[in-house]
Amino acid sequence: MRCSFEHAYQLLTSYFAEVRLVDLDLVFDIQTTSCKDKRFTRYLWCYGPPKKIYKLLRPVVVIDETFLKGRYRWNLLTAIAIDPSNHIFPLAFSITDSETTKSWTYFLEMFGSNFYGYDTRFDVISDRNARLIKVVPKGFSFAIHTFWAFHISNNIKTTLETTRITFRMATEALTCIDFYKHMNVIQNTDPVGLQYIIGIPKETWSNLYILMSRYVAILY
Repeated sequence: MRCSFEHAYQLLTSYFAEVRLVDLDLVFDIQTTSCKDKRFTRYLWCYGPPKKIYKLLRPVVVIDETFLKGRYRWNLLTAIAIDPSNHIFPLAFSITDSETTKSWTYFLEMFGSNFYGYDTRFDVISDRNARLIKVVPKGFSFAIHTFWAFHISNNIKTTLETTRITFRMATEALTCIDFYKHMNVIQNTDPVGLQYIIGIPKETWSNLYILMSRYVAILY
């Protein structure tokens, strides 16, 4: 923590070896450019034992990406879940040199391998990144892929804050009457914004129409 970035990366293998002493089910992988120069490209770690832990969590996995600060401005890919007390529960992390389809495929395939034999269907929530829309169904064929209402509302081409607020209310609606009441408000006040919204299948963002319950675990 107090050494240089170069030294910290050199300790990765030793660090994970120490963690595995207390967590035998820890999954980690480090990739380099070649066996000769061992130039670091990406790594992943996933806490275990997954099959025992996941059954205690809500059937929701949230994946996202952020940028790292410091000398090496790489990308951090994350997967988290929510426990029965609505606390965030970290599942897996990956640091990679860039956010590409290849990076997301690597992360989701490595992370998804923990679900082999898992008999509970769950919901994967993400933003509408084109790479994720393509990769998630391949890595989690037994999951439902849905999107954050927060990201959708922020991308609505409108100057009316009421449109975003009404859209959020529509995402939370628990009856058809309430859902279409809010959608009709948007139609009457912001038809352009409505066109963007209806261009996204409601089964991917509406709590009422998603094919499985998120256990009220909606992230905004």
